[in-house]
Amino acid sequence: MIARHRVVHISTVHPPFDQRIFYRECASLASAGYETHLLVPLPVTELERKAVHLHSVGAPAEQRLELALKRRWQRIRRAAALARQLRADLYHLHDPELIPLGLWLKATTGARVVFDCHENNTAYIRQKHHVNPLLRKGLELGIATLERLAARTFDAIITADRGVADLYLRQFRARRVVTVHNFPQLDLFLQQPPPAEDAPFDLVYHGTIPRYHLEVTFAVAEALRRRSRCVRWLFFGRCPEIGWAREELARRGLQDDFVIDPDPVPHDQVAPRVRQGRIGFIPLPDLPKFQHNIPTKLFEFMALGMPVVLSDLPPSRPFVGDGRCAIMVPPDDSEAYANAILRLLDDPTLRQAMGAEGRRRVIHEYNWQREAQYLLALYAELL
Repeated sequence: MIARHRVVHISTVHPPFDQRIFYRECASLASAGYETHLLVPLPVTELERKAVHLHSVGAPAEQRLELALKRRWQRIRRAAALARQLRADLYHLHDPELIPLGLWLKATTGARVVFDCHENNTAYIRQKHHVNPLLRKGLELGIATLERLAARTFDAIITADRGVADLYLRQFRARRVVTVHNFPQLDLFLQQPPPAEDAPFDLVYHGTIPRYHLEVTFAVAEALRRRSRCVRWLFFGRCPEIGWAREELARRGLQDDFVIDPDPVPHDQVAPRVRQGRIGFIPLPDLPKFQHNIPTKLFEFMALGMPVVLSDLPPSRPFVGDGRCAIMVPPDDSEAYANAILRLLDDPTLRQAMGAEGRRRVIHEYNWQREAQYLLALYAELL
């Protein structure tokens, strides 16, 4: 690698210290000797962290829809100006709405351009039932068209899992696809011991907390109550409907069983917070989006030596489908979830054995240190 190739990552919607973009990809590239810049919504004009140069495309803010659309357009224009000013050797885009910007950069600068597809975007739009069906269909068609253009024009597509990689290869006929999983960073998770038997919570979930996850979880808690078992739940992460969640807990009489904390947790504090629970819980519904995306938290639970109860969906089966470190159950089946939880709670030896097996798999295979090599190899080849 030629030292000090300049690379620019761009996102107009992700937070500045996104775990995949900043802590995994940008930090790894900077450590490998690339002059790494990140254009993101930022409350200050620019700053430097972990040898990554961050530049603001606008202040982060929640807005009404019409203002949000205007703000997004302003951010894209700012990103375009900064991108041209920086004269990068490679531009790395993280949002589908940035694909037109990538096409322009590809045509006018001669730089390499890659698109990092974090999830199945068309499936994600398809499940937004609160959006008008005609608008939803138009958005789905528009995103699919943009992704097809990116697949056939950009120098590479990066995906976070093989399901989306297959989609790009089969449906969009991509020229080049590289999968870089969101596996845990060993230095953050392996320094934490496995959860203690007297951990304050029985089950824990972390990350964005959508309503459909909570609806399944509340049904599971009620199924456990019917068996005269009250368990302690910890949910922490961004919760868009925290008001509804608290009202629903009170209505069901479950408020004493749950702690739902919507406040942000610093990146280096996620692991110690997670290990306050004894069992990891991932209640993914059977929706199109989850037919392709692997839940990152699965591997974080495993890295901490925790057994996991999760939905039996195709993306997770290759990693834990043998049942040796996790119990997979039919999605939305509250009784099956309850059975799996009780099986683990009532058998400390099984919990320890499954946790140890999950930790072993992360140490030897499912970790960011291995995945980063695929990203670095792609950059070395393109540059």
